[in-house]
Formats: sequence, C-alpha cells, structure tokens
Amino acid sequence: MSENKRITRICTIDELNPTLSSAIRAHIKQYQLSDIESSILMCCETTSVQQKKGFFGGSENAISAAIVTPRWLVWAESVNNKIAEVNSALLSHIDIHDYAGSAMGTISPDTGMNITGRYTNAVKTGAAFIGIGTDQNGIKFREVLHEAMNRVHTK
Repeated sequence: MSENKRITRICTIDELNPTLSSAIRAHIKQYQLSDIESSILMCCETTSVQQKKGFFGGSENAISAAIVTPRWLVWAESVNNKIAEVNSALLSHIDIHDYAGSAMGTISPDTGMNITGRYTNAVKTGAAFIGIGTDQNGIKFREVLHEAMNRVHTK
C-alpha cells in the first residue's frame, strides 16, 4: 500500500525540469513532431512523492510533464532522477479517463489520467498513466485535455 502526493504547476516547455524538457525535445525530433512546440495549449509539470507503507516502506520521487496541443498529447516521467521516459500520441488515437473513477482507482487511490490507445513510439495499442495533482493547476490541465479531446472527436 502506498500514498501519493502530487503537486502540479503550469509552465512552458522551457520552464520544465531540464531532464524532462531535453527528453521531450529529443522525442519530438526523433518522431518528427515538429508542430508540437508551436501549438501548445498547455504544459504542466507534476512533482510526485509516493510514501510506501509496511515492510517495504520508503519513498519514491517522480517528476513528470504533460503537454497538450490541438492534435497531440506528450508526456514524460523521471523516477528517482533516472532518465526520463517520453511518450506521445495523436489525440484521435487515444481515449482518456480519470484514474480516480476507474476500478483500480477504488482499490489503489491515486490522482491522474489513464491513457489508452496507440502511441507514436508503439506498434500496438497500450495503456499508460499520467500522474496529475488534484490542485487547481491539475484541474485546469484536465479541462484543457478534455476540451482538446472533444474537439478532435467531434470533427
């Protein structure tokens, strides 16, 4: 069992943690997603501390970033200062759901978004989790992401 504390801040890609911003920019370059930086609707960074309880107690620190554009979702995470892992997906290729409302969310409470679908760097469909705080900035990011998804899926 563990408890997560997440704090989300709104920022620009230049204001992200350097590890995250450089990993995101390398991903953008590798997959030729040239329109990402010029069309950002919102960028945020979330700091997470997971307090593990019980015999295997301790803590795990993570920092993540999420960027939404009218066409794309890009997210990255670095756990315990390790190399950041980056994913991206066209909004038209994914579904999003609030983790707290999922079956797993009732068993293992947490805050963030479940992303299912096909990612830029994957051949098959998959599922991912983006940790987002429940603070005002986290709420704002969810709203912007949902609005972008609605625009893509109603065209």
